[in-house]
Amino acid sequence: MGWEVKFASAVHPPVKRFPENRSSEAEFEAGEPVTNYPEVRVPARSRLFRVNLGAELRTLRERTKMSTRTVAARLGTSPAWVSRTETGARYPTPEEVGALCHLYGATSEMCDLLTAKAESNDGSVINLPSHDQFADQLANVMLLETEAWRVTEYELALVPGLLQTADYARQIFATVQRPQAEIERMVSTRLGRQPLLSRPKGPELRFLLDEFVLRRLIGGPAVMREQLRKIASEADRPSVHVRVIPAAAGAHAGLDGTFAVYEFAAVETYVYLEYRKGGIFLADPEDTRRYVDVRDALWESALDEQASVELVGSLAEGLADD
Repeated sequence: MGWEVKFASAVHPPVKRFPENRSSEAEFEAGEPVTNYPEVRVPARSRLFRVNLGAELRTLRERTKMSTRTVAARLGTSPAWVSRTETGARYPTPEEVGALCHLYGATSEMCDLLTAKAESNDGSVINLPSHDQFADQLANVMLLETEAWRVTEYELALVPGLLQTADYARQIFATVQRPQAEIERMVSTRLGRQPLLSRPKGPELRFLLDEFVLRRLIGGPAVMREQLRKIASEADRPSVHVRVIPAAAGAHAGLDGTFAVYEFAAVETYVYLEYRKGGIFLADPEDTRRYVDVRDALWESALDEQASVELVGSLAEGLADD
């Protein structure tokens, strides 16, 4: 089975299903050439659509039933200016975003979110070396991570990639037989996503971890202690929030599997599901609502952030070297 890329509309990013012989995002990062799978319908790099500020502004305009010509007349500009702003051909200033939000009757909260994005984003979404054959695939994951205003990752088995140390990631990638050079490239790629944790005016990042994620001894005590300390350290950042679902909670709504929720100021919420034979992005509101409800229930039932970090710290200190 090859890559299946579906474009729901001009505003939506591709719905991409991973081939059955790649078990997860980890293998997705491995970098096997897409040409290995002859059923690919769309060249990824030529058709990637970024969920960007322009797309969100277009959504707001369409809600008001205004044409580009009407907007242009109200702002004293041209319809082409409006179109180029919405398609990402030009990047608007914070002042322009504020004017558009006011014209569209956006809430002050939404206007603040979009204006902040204009202030913090230079118009680019990702920086990946063009010669990397896996860059186009990984870009789809990074598009959502970098453009959302809030990201929630729920993990049942492993520490989320954005929080992993190099040694922890190396142990995970090494569970599948592959050349060491390939493992190191995968580790570098994973760590390359982590500046998102400290990006000025970046997204709010929420991590929901089952307690067994913290207790699974990956790579031995030293590796796991460093990993737990990193989780606790990252949780000190204002934009990073970590909560742990205690083992004593027993059965809960998240036992079906891991997922990530990507929320935007104006466009629809997206959910990424990962399972043994592949993964998929969901965009239909009816589908994503179910996962948002589960996310909310788990967030409320988990230990609060202070208790979660204390648990992480105590588990780290309890690990003795072999």
